[in-house]
Amino acid sequence: MIEKIEQYVKEHQLNFYDVAVMTKDGIKCSYFQPGCKCNASYSIAKLFISTAIGVLIDKSLISEDDKITDILRKSLTFSYDPIWDGVTVRHALTHRIGIDYGVLDVDRDSTEDYGILDFLRLILTYQPRYQPGMHYCYSDVPSYLLSRVISEITGSSADTLINDKIQVPLSFQQTAWSRCPMNYTIGGTGTFMSASDLVKLAWVYLKNGTYNGKRIISESWVRKAEENHYELDYVEGTKFIGKGGMYGQMVMYHKEKNIAIAWHAYEDESIHKELIPYLESIL
Repeated sequence: MIEKIEQYVKEHQLNFYDVAVMTKDGIKCSYFQPGCKCNASYSIAKLFISTAIGVLIDKSLISEDDKITDILRKSLTFSYDPIWDGVTVRHALTHRIGIDYGVLDVDRDSTEDYGILDFLRLILTYQPRYQPGMHYCYSDVPSYLLSRVISEITGSSADTLINDKIQVPLSFQQTAWSRCPMNYTIGGTGTFMSASDLVKLAWVYLKNGTYNGKRIISESWVRKAEENHYELDYVEGTKFIGKGGMYGQMVMYHKEKNIAIAWHAYEDESIHKELIPYLESIL
């Protein structure tokens, strides 16, 4: 399979950095050009945040119906629209928190223009246009809120929980996570890793929450994440399930074919419309 991907990338002159394919026989990785081993995964960071929320739910430390402002009450030392009090963990997991605009996008914004170091205050002083649960608006905001929830529950940054409960058990090598000025994990973007490590998260979901016999998340959480689209969805009309990121990043798995694939690139996301159906056709 990896040879077929290499051939496709070269024939179509795609700007790919690395790709990893995982099967029952292990991980195969290919690098397309000289560069850093760790690359930006952009919005794939959201899948790690939602998985970390799954870890907390598995431990009964929070529930999907908990109100985010109730959890973060100690940090809310400023006034905000009371509509925010209706936003639950579930709303954040599904990007239905009521906003109609991203508000927070550190990949595109100059954070100096925010004029504020407290990103939670920046978000909550924005007045939602819809009741929570009524409108879908994809952005980095929900993941930052969930990152703050994780910090409040665990007493440390969200990427610490991700490291301890996901990356270490999966034997990740080198990773990095971006944090806000107040030292909270950004969550919606800002993670750097190799495709050979990234693909392991897809393998966990493929194997219903386990990795090499170790339980990482519950099978119940895997079903919830897939059924409720907690940062997972079927990809481009195929039977691949996965999560993409800006500039064509991808991590995905195929249950029928027992395979997981991840890559980093600098391409338009439209490459997925042809590449991923092609990959399914040659499995």
